[in-house]
Amino acid sequence: MNIRQAIHTDNLRLSSLCMDVQSLHAEHHPDIFKIPQNEEFAVSFFDEVLADRTSRIFIAENDGQALGYILCKLIEREENPFTNAMRYLLIDQISVRPQVRGQGVGTALIRQAESFARDLNVPRIQLDSWGFNTEAHAFFENLGFKKFNHRFWRNV
Repeated sequence: MNIRQAIHTDNLRLSSLCMDVQSLHAEHHPDIFKIPQNEEFAVSFFDEVLADRTSRIFIAENDGQALGYILCKLIEREENPFTNAMRYLLIDQISVRPQVRGQGVGTALIRQAESFARDLNVPRIQLDSWGFNTEAHAFFENLGFKKFNHRFWRNV
């Protein structure tokens, strides 16, 4: 398996890879998430992210087949009256094709994010996950991620 930085011409490949996790989210929260209608559904989104200097996307491949990707974004927040200055790497998206889950692809992508964070001299990686995605929670916790915040909602 090879992990490489995505480039502009990967926009359709990334959109296709994103369909798996997007469909999962839409299944659980159709009031929030859209069901992807075709592989091109997120091409313009990935064009924008790939042009953003604070973001990096890495793709996992094997024999030319895309297995998954991770989207990382550098977050820098200034000190304010309530918090100290913060600098961290946000894992905004991670997706691995269902047929290769459990084969080390996700772990390799997380390790790539860790390497990128070290290159940026960033002390922390953060991510969030929807409550229904318990498989992802177990995966993240097995890699040493700790829960640190809870979000709540209520319809009115």
